[in-house]
Amino acid sequence: MDEDIPPLKVWAYSAIMTLGFLSLFLGYTYSPFGPYAKIFEAYSVNIQKALIEKNTRDKSAISIVILGSSLTDRALLDAAEIEQAIAEQTNKRVNVLRVALYGLNMKLAERINFFKYIVRYPPKYLFLENVAINLDDENSMEIPLPVDAALLYLRNKVRVVIGLAPHPNYYEKWYNFDIKPFAESDFYTNNFDSVAFKSLQSKRRSVRRPSINEIANEAYQALSKMNSKVIFLGMPQSDKLQTNFLDEGGNVEFSNVQEFYRQHYNIDSWEYPGQMDDSYFMDGIHLNYEGSKKYQSWFVSQFASMK
Repeated sequence: MDEDIPPLKVWAYSAIMTLGFLSLFLGYTYSPFGPYAKIFEAYSVNIQKALIEKNTRDKSAISIVILGSSLTDRALLDAAEIEQAIAEQTNKRVNVLRVALYGLNMKLAERINFFKYIVRYPPKYLFLENVAINLDDENSMEIPLPVDAALLYLRNKVRVVIGLAPHPNYYEKWYNFDIKPFAESDFYTNNFDSVAFKSLQSKRRSVRRPSINEIANEAYQALSKMNSKVIFLGMPQSDKLQTNFLDEGGNVEFSNVQEFYRQHYNIDSWEYPGQMDDSYFMDGIHLNYEGSKKYQSWFVSQFASMK
C-alpha cells in the first residue's frame, strides 16, 4: 500500500515547482512590464488626451462625458451619433466622450483615477451609470485587475499558437473609447442569451453608503464649484429580473442615496421611463441594437429638454 504513495521528496519538488511558477507569474503580473501596467499607462495617457480634446479645446461646444460599464457600452453605442442628434434638436454643438469599462464599479473608478482626471479637465455635464457607481455586486468573486489582465493576455497567446482566435480584449476599451461590437456579435441579432439570463436571476447587489465614497464626493463638490452638472444615469432591465437586483428594502435605500446626492451635491437621477420588452435585450440587462437605438433616442430627447 505504501508503495503507491509518492516519496516525500516528490511532493516537495511539486510544491517548489508550483510556488516557483506562481512567483514568476505574480512577478510578471505586477511588474512595470506586465499587461496591466501597459493597459493602465495607455488608459492614463488616452483618457487625459480625450478629456482635453472634448472638454477644453472647443469652448463653444457643450462637453459631455459619460462613464459606465458594459451596460452603457450597449445602451449608448455611438458618441458621434449622439453629438449629431443633440445638435439637431438643440441647435447647439456638443462634444461627447463615452468611457465604458467592463466590470465598472466605484472601486474601479477610483483605482483608475477617473475622478482625479475629470476634476482636472471638467466637462459641462458628467453622466455616471447609476447602478455601477452606487451599487456593489454581492455575489461576485473579484479577481485583481493585474491578474485578470495577465490571464487574458497569456490565454490569448496560447490560443493564437494553437490556431484558435483570441478572446475579445475587453481592456482595449480602457484606451480606445470608440470601439463598437463586432459585426457578427449577437448585439446585432435577436438572439437572446437564456443561459446568461438565468444566471442573472440569482444576481444580488447592495447599496453603497455615500460616506464611503470620499474620493467621488470630493470630485462632485469640486465639479459643482466649476459649474459642471453631474447626473446619475439609470439603465433599463427586463421586468422578469429583480429591480436593480435589490430587494424592496434595498430599492428604498437606493432611492434614499439618490435623494442624499440630490440634496447635498445637486446630482439629478435620470431613469428610463416605462419598460422595454425582452426583445430589446441580449440577456435581460444588456441592450441589443434595437434596444440601443431606443435608449439613445430617449437620452438625446431628455438632454435636449433640459433648461
